[in-house]
Amino acid sequence: MISRKTTIFGFIFLSLIGVIIYSQIMPEEKTVYKENFENCNLEGDLLRCKDGVLYFNTENSAQTGEGVWSKNVSLSPEKISWNWDGQDLDTFSLWLEVTFSDHKSIYYVAAGSMNPQSEGEYYRDQENRRRFSPSIMISGIPMDAVERNLIEDYEKYCGPAENIKIEKISAGFGDNSTQHQNILSISDLKIYGK
Repeated sequence: MISRKTTIFGFIFLSLIGVIIYSQIMPEEKTVYKENFENCNLEGDLLRCKDGVLYFNTENSAQTGEGVWSKNVSLSPEKISWNWDGQDLDTFSLWLEVTFSDHKSIYYVAAGSMNPQSEGEYYRDQENRRRFSPSIMISGIPMDAVERNLIEDYEKYCGPAENIKIEKISAGFGDNSTQHQNILSISDLKIYGK
């Protein structure tokens, strides 16, 4: 008869073997980009960066305005995650845009937010012909921690995701309400790859 100690030792040994095999066959997801919002490239007087948070604050309910943060990058993506939050929400805009190397872009729009005023981008192709690439809007993203699979989103809305890279990340904020202060923020922005 097998003793209890032998059974427990065998179970632990087999579990460790399983973990080792799993870690060898599954590609490890790693952070390829993390934004600390320290040196910000800002458009708009109401945007600030502090303690790893990009925030928009109209400071009083009668004031309105908008702002955009953007960063040029060159990354091969898998997933993206961020955290966004808001207070006193009324007639506001909050979105995160990911622009790819083929001039396509996906906007992630917060729940309750107005969509950004973007129909897409005109660009010149390799033969100098004028082309148009429409923007994709994914609306209703909850105000909380968010994780999206960029490859799945790209393939669903834009087509095959072969050799695509992220070229730019942007975040937009807006307040069109004279009744509410609209305090909006984004933090913990990370892009993962293999």
